[in-house]
Amino acid sequence: MDAHAPRRQAMAEPSLGLELEFAVVERTGGGTHDAGAVFHTLRQRRTALGEPVTDMTGGGRLMGLYGPDGVFSVDNGFNNLEYAFAPIGRQFGHDGGGHLNRLARIVRREVNAVLDALADNGAAALNLAEHPATVIDEALYRRIRAPKPIYTHWVEDRGWRHDQGIDAKAQNGPTTGVTADGAVPALNLILWAAPAMIALFANSPFEAGAPTGLLENRLTLWPRMFGAAHAPGDRRLHQPPPEPFTDLAGYFRWMHGPGTAMQVIPAGRGGYKGYDTMLRIEGDPPLFDFLAGPPRMARPLGGGEARLVRPDAAHAEHQQFAQFLDARIRFRFEETPPLGDFLAALEGAGALEALFARCGADLYIEGRACGANFPDAELLDLPDPRIAASVVLAPAALQKGLMANPQAWARLSALAPWEALPALRDAAIRDGLRGEGAGLTLRDFANRVVEEAALGLADEEHWMLAYPLHALTAGRNGADRALARYEALCGLPAERIRRVAAERIAHPMPALPQEAGESVA
Repeated sequence: MDAHAPRRQAMAEPSLGLELEFAVVERTGGGTHDAGAVFHTLRQRRTALGEPVTDMTGGGRLMGLYGPDGVFSVDNGFNNLEYAFAPIGRQFGHDGGGHLNRLARIVRREVNAVLDALADNGAAALNLAEHPATVIDEALYRRIRAPKPIYTHWVEDRGWRHDQGIDAKAQNGPTTGVTADGAVPALNLILWAAPAMIALFANSPFEAGAPTGLLENRLTLWPRMFGAAHAPGDRRLHQPPPEPFTDLAGYFRWMHGPGTAMQVIPAGRGGYKGYDTMLRIEGDPPLFDFLAGPPRMARPLGGGEARLVRPDAAHAEHQQFAQFLDARIRFRFEETPPLGDFLAALEGAGALEALFARCGADLYIEGRACGANFPDAELLDLPDPRIAASVVLAPAALQKGLMANPQAWARLSALAPWEALPALRDAAIRDGLRGEGAGLTLRDFANRVVEEAALGLADEEHWMLAYPLHALTAGRNGADRALARYEALCGLPAERIRRVAAERIAHPMPALPQEAGESVA
């Protein structure tokens, strides 16, 4: 078997989740909008219904809500909201199947609740993957940015241009469970399919009130953010590697090896974007240098007394977000392994996979290529109701289907060499389905990706491919539709874009079709 080919999951039903972002606008006028009040509205409604909800607070503000179906919170700024849906299905468990359709029902219910709460606050979400008219400046950045300590660290200590994402660049990020020995093959597959996913879901052709010449301007975020970063590793970890990853150890060495700088770590058990005390290790060493060395001094972000930090394998969990490719391997240890065992496993082929399996690590692939898309008036007016019903769920269906198809890697990777990935990706960002690279058209490549994904899905899940099939048939994605409307209008660019945005307000997700296994009102 090809070393890079995806292996079958231990069970037919992997865990499935979704991280969905919303670009928020004022309903009247279309300007960027501080949506902080929406959390109060939702909390009040959930409490009135007797539904459990827990506050997430930071910087003296309500920042989000924990609920049984996930976490709804602020992403980078109060104009960009994120719903991180809790994964359905234990990693290797099987509770009767139908995880993808269960996820679809939960996503529909929760998205519609968010849109309703936004409307009550004079706001809306856009069916665009970036606010089309926000002019980024320091005043806006300071006003709208979420008060998370790590953002100050990124800007002041690492030289990142975090402000470049403050115009509500929004993605649709499916998460799909995977076994330890299947994680790297699945990552390679989803990275290779990313140009097709970008081309199908591109939805950000405007910036600062003008067309950009790109269909997915959202993805220019990474070179802008890291272009002046202090650490060489920060400047390369958004660029595809020169060849597919071979195993977990190779993936970790690429992410944390020479030239990289360790990210801050929480002083307690919180996450890297949390509000607990965050510690910066003295000298910003690569993670592996820190883990293999003696205890080091660390200082809390924002000031405070330095403290000694002993290396621990748990610190690897806190650093797993450090790369910014179109897909990531995410994990959580059930039992944190001894540090010596973790370091030793980095030296042997397949040893880290075995260690992760022994420790009961919960792994999943986080897809990051797809721009956020929602139903809008035009999609809802199409004769086939499945198109609008599937537009939010399609990325999760495609990712699951590809990972469940054991032949997908062999057939898709035969179309072009891995070295063509950057060119294909650039073509998808620029031209969407009309793009070309390495002798491939993105429309043909995307069609092959959809075909391979369909082979990995159950019949009752195929309705979720209605939107990408429609985009392929029409030869147009969301960005193409927005640009076509822009070109049909008269007036100055900024006014035409405001009119396009007004027409691209996200509508509630319609009832799911009968193919979902049950009728959903």
